[in-house]
Amino acid sequence: MKHTTKQLGVLLLIVGFAGGAFAKTNVEEKVEQLKVNTENSKTNLKQYEDNLKIVEENIAENQKAMKALRVEREGLKKQQTATASGKVGVEAAKKQLAGYIANEQKSLAAEKAQIAELEKTLEKLKSNTATREQNITEYQTKLSNVDTEMAAWADKNQAIADLDKELSEKEKQAQTDQAALQAKKASYEEEVVKWKKQVRVSERQHDNFSKIKD
Repeated sequence: MKHTTKQLGVLLLIVGFAGGAFAKTNVEEKVEQLKVNTENSKTNLKQYEDNLKIVEENIAENQKAMKALRVEREGLKKQQTATASGKVGVEAAKKQLAGYIANEQKSLAAEKAQIAELEKTLEKLKSNTATREQNITEYQTKLSNVDTEMAAWADKNQAIADLDKELSEKEKQAQTDQAALQAKKASYEEEVVKWKKQVRVSERQHDNFSKIKD
């Protein structure tokens, strides 16, 4: 229960009739206790203000990390688009080369059949077959290279997918951490408001009892 200075003066006057020295001792003890309470409140306020500052710094750093993750993922998406375009080109080249091989094999078979029937053109046909066989060899070599490129593309695409998954998990964790930090910030802000109020109350009580003591 709060008393005004005038009320406390009357109260002390009444108590004085019963024992002035005892009342004075109680007031001094109360003043000292309020002083201790005030110091404790200030300590608590400083603690929560420090904690609030640390949480705010952590939130800022976490936001920077989240922004960097988003930028990196955007870069990965661009790489995925580029590799997808490259895949289309490689597949088209493979299809074209397969068509060349099929055509050459068909021509080779027809011309070998003509060798038996057309002896007079044998030398020319042999030359043609040698050329076509060389073409087949070259196309097959290119086809092998295309297969190698396809395998390399698959490995690269898998690596990109794995990295994207890892970044996605990191981003989810960063969002979880951000929510926890925001909750902690709100708690500390609430404590700061509470202890600021307690400091004002303690200081006011200390001042009032100090005046009584004097």
